[in-house]
Amino acid sequence: MSLLEVEGLEVFFDLPDGELHAVQGVDLSLDAGERLAIVGESGSGKTTTVLALMGLLPPTASICGNVRLNGRDLLSGGERGTDDWRWRDIATVFQGAMNALNPVRSVGWQITEPMRVHDTAAGAAARDRTRELLSLVGLPPAIEQAFPHQLSGGMRQRAAIAMALACEPKVLLADEPTTALDVVVQAGILDLLGRLSEELDLALVLVTHDLAAAAATCGRLAVMYAGRLVESGPVSSIAGAPEHPYTRQLFAAIPDLFDHHSVHAIPGAPPRLDQVIEGCAFAPRCDVRIERCGHELPPLIQIGESWESACLLSRPGSGGGPAAPTAPAAPDDARTERAAGAPGADEVVLALDEVFVTFPRRRRMVDLLRGRPRAIVRAVDGLSLSIEPGEMIALVGESGSGKTSTAHAIVGNVSTSGGQVVVSGENLGSMDRKARRRLRQHVQLVYQDPYESLDPRMRVRSILDEPLRVNHIGRNRKERQRLAAEALIQVGMDPPELFLDRFPHELSGGQRQRVAIAAALVMNPTILVADEPVSMLDVSVRAEVLEVLDTLRRTKSVAIIMITHDLSTAAHYADRIAVMYLGRIVEQGPATDVVGAPGHPYTRALVAAVPVAHTQRRPTTVLSGEIPDAAAIPAGCRFEPRCPIAVPECRETDPAFVTVGDEHTAACLRAEIAAGVSS
Repeated sequence: MSLLEVEGLEVFFDLPDGELHAVQGVDLSLDAGERLAIVGESGSGKTTTVLALMGLLPPTASICGNVRLNGRDLLSGGERGTDDWRWRDIATVFQGAMNALNPVRSVGWQITEPMRVHDTAAGAAARDRTRELLSLVGLPPAIEQAFPHQLSGGMRQRAAIAMALACEPKVLLADEPTTALDVVVQAGILDLLGRLSEELDLALVLVTHDLAAAAATCGRLAVMYAGRLVESGPVSSIAGAPEHPYTRQLFAAIPDLFDHHSVHAIPGAPPRLDQVIEGCAFAPRCDVRIERCGHELPPLIQIGESWESACLLSRPGSGGGPAAPTAPAAPDDARTERAAGAPGADEVVLALDEVFVTFPRRRRMVDLLRGRPRAIVRAVDGLSLSIEPGEMIALVGESGSGKTSTAHAIVGNVSTSGGQVVVSGENLGSMDRKARRRLRQHVQLVYQDPYESLDPRMRVRSILDEPLRVNHIGRNRKERQRLAAEALIQVGMDPPELFLDRFPHELSGGQRQRVAIAAALVMNPTILVADEPVSMLDVSVRAEVLEVLDTLRRTKSVAIIMITHDLSTAAHYADRIAVMYLGRIVEQGPATDVVGAPGHPYTRALVAAVPVAHTQRRPTTVLSGEIPDAAAIPAGCRFEPRCPIAVPECRETDPAFVTVGDEHTAACLRAEIAAGVSS
């Protein structure tokens, strides 16, 4: 008997106009110390399944089926019955640690709360247990006195894990624990979860959009689509040769850091679960469907050892997937075509020369009383960069490295305290307000979160019309409507009439991000700055949006600066990668060279932390500590306190750029050694 057994789990939500069948007959099992990843697109039922196991669904939900832990039925007692085992036997780590943690309570108080509720420890014993848990997740004991807003994203997520472990549960459910975290923090969290599973014999269920993280962390994979399991089995088998067409297309939509295979977005969209689905739910999007798929529901069948697939083309014991269609040319060819044929490819449309962006830090009362000077945060600290028409440059680095501040300096949202930002030969800093506003029409910013950047009270038509009206573009309303429709077509929302009169909440996540891009493109910019444009999107939608950006720069010669945590995406789509650390670029060069032969130890650490979907290996955390405070940048090399190959000279000398390859430079005194280690 398995530790956790889920049989025939069904979840229904009561809606005003009907019923939504969110989870449809899911079967899962998990042994102690085993790690299972549940993957799939948004709306596939992953989070609903986890919330059902925790008894955290709203009153509008109805649950059927059996959930047993060590043979004990967890659902028979209803909502009141969950109090006995929730957090004690099964605990969860929620997606957003800042939302999961109470902002007005200290971290230590929140970790001890489950102990008090379940009477597992109190007083000094609870405080000792809290310090033990903080040490277990790699946090110093002093953190127990801190509040969530005083911690970095990675530290908050570790604190949330410590809270989940407070009552020594047997099963840990982690729902998207690394969403929007940078690659180093993500690697640390995934490595921590894997280590805890081994050391505590903890059964782990990891819910994620990131197939690479799932493959690198877990031993088994469960793929969900439209509320059902469509494939489950060992990661080594599924990642090597996916059986179900949906699983195969999910893997095909992921850019790989070293394998430059073609990336394909999954066509269409998942079906609505408030409507009856006939036959295979994936059939309308499947590239190998047959006539039977439209009316016959495929059952899960055994195709290998502990390996099941729900596809009519699968055969018992087959152990291999249906033949994949022929792939088109790899993106590297597209890069070559762009470089050769882009108009004005030798021109520089944007140049940053020794740019500084500083912010005064708010002083605490004790600082005011003692007369301490106000600290200055050097968010961007002497950055130089240039970009040509049709070129895509990826700015990568940890959170706090200055990437977003650089983006806002480029578009003029923040004032620079030094250096020059030159757009199409004109210095942004020397212009008057009117001239700067005119020039800013040609430099547009796509924000990270379309849920926040789009006005929820405005229809798409008005969202696209507003920047045209404000900047007096278009002779009349009809002309502006034509420009708005053209912008929607450019981002793949064709015909535009289907979307113009919708509100943002009536669009999917990918459609919202496309509207955000269209709102920038409607101004006909020459430079597009995209700040983490796909970090909150699932794998298939992410591929769609990235293909839109790639097409725009190749067909319209739009210069794109893409800010991203995802090195795999940067390596696949960008021409060049610029690696930022603590306000300054420390390495830049052709994308394939930067990830293939890093010249800076920081870049090598970022590359080492990237999980790889097609190779089962645990992410390797090679960086210790957090990125330093930008108000107290170390003397000499700013990376020296965390550098694994630093020498005493690094503490005193601020390194200049040295050439480590063709158009490839790194600011490191030991660049040749770093490149040698990476190879």
